[in-house]
Amino acid sequence: MDNKIKYYPVDNGDNSLIILEDGTSILVDCDIRQSSVDSTDPLIFDVKKDLLSSIKKRDKNPFVDIFILTHGDEDHCRGFRKHFYQGDPKKYSEKNRDANEIIIDEMWFSPMIAEESTNEEEDAYQLEAERRIELHRKKDNDRNLPGNRIKIIGYDGNKDYAELNHLRAIPGDVVTKFNDKEQSLFSIFIHAPFKTQLASADHEKKNTASIVFQARFKQSLTSKNFSTLAMFGGDADYIAWGVILDKTINSGKDVSENALEWDLFLAPHHCSWTFFNEHDNKDEPQESSLEVLKYQRKGGIVISSSKKIVDDDKNPPSYLAKTTYIDNLESSAKFLNTAIEPKESGPKPIEFIITVNGPVRPPSTKVGNATVSAGGSGAASTIVKQG
Repeated sequence: MDNKIKYYPVDNGDNSLIILEDGTSILVDCDIRQSSVDSTDPLIFDVKKDLLSSIKKRDKNPFVDIFILTHGDEDHCRGFRKHFYQGDPKKYSEKNRDANEIIIDEMWFSPMIAEESTNEEEDAYQLEAERRIELHRKKDNDRNLPGNRIKIIGYDGNKDYAELNHLRAIPGDVVTKFNDKEQSLFSIFIHAPFKTQLASADHEKKNTASIVFQARFKQSLTSKNFSTLAMFGGDADYIAWGVILDKTINSGKDVSENALEWDLFLAPHHCSWTFFNEHDNKDEPQESSLEVLKYQRKGGIVISSSKKIVDDDKNPPSYLAKTTYIDNLESSAKFLNTAIEPKESGPKPIEFIITVNGPVRPPSTKVGNATVSAGGSGAASTIVKQG
């Protein structure tokens, strides 16, 4: 089995899946619309069906190894209550199995969810996280079982989880263990949220404090370079990315290991202008945001998980953001929109297979007359610095 990444077509929402060569599954956000379940409409892709066919089963029960909720907006956790099992994994029943409820072996939880709750899906995610956290507080014997595992990402302003630092990963940390299994060729570098982002008063805190991370793939233990670097940032805005850039460069920590570089970049907030500047104010892009784009490796690709992007004033997706991304890429073919891949009349997940030469789309996936691929280990030291 190859390492792969899928970006699902869910309109303005995020739903991505990383599958490692050993079958380990890492789900990043979910947006399972009810209209998509058992859909026969070619315009509405059946995300749940594809997820079930992509992940493994244990005792006939479907499960993901890791679920990372970048933040609690509904378009990042829609369908959580209905499609993911919540509760003691020992009580998973035939009824749950018949409903194809997916067990989450290990949750990644940002305390910002607890502080900024705005919808029932987010509330359900928090309640399940708190159930697991309570097992650790009580030192319950089942606390480390699959279905009870949890990792706390970043800081919490109220310090409600201060005694659980052994479960915490903070910016600058490199995570190599997933669902209690050490990975030698895959890791995640945590970029955000930072403590400073907790105090944001002038911008929507939830977006500013999204979990931001870089997924890292190597092809062998002796590899000096990463074959693929994929950046995920939820709805992180230009303020958050400015902090990430500043902290990473000035700390010097892990810069030698390509902490800011990327082959695949999931456009924050569904190709919103907020990555570049204020939401409604079409001022010039912030230099820090443009600098983040300069860390693309040769052949870098931006993916917009959004509706079709047209030349209008909507945001997201923003046409101005799209053109700004393209201006900073090698070509317009390096900008992909989930709503129109491989074709607008039948969108399907944008999938990349991770190879020694970087992320490559399956041979059957074409854009124009060419298979789209990005740079990789062969271009690991080549950063496209435009402008």
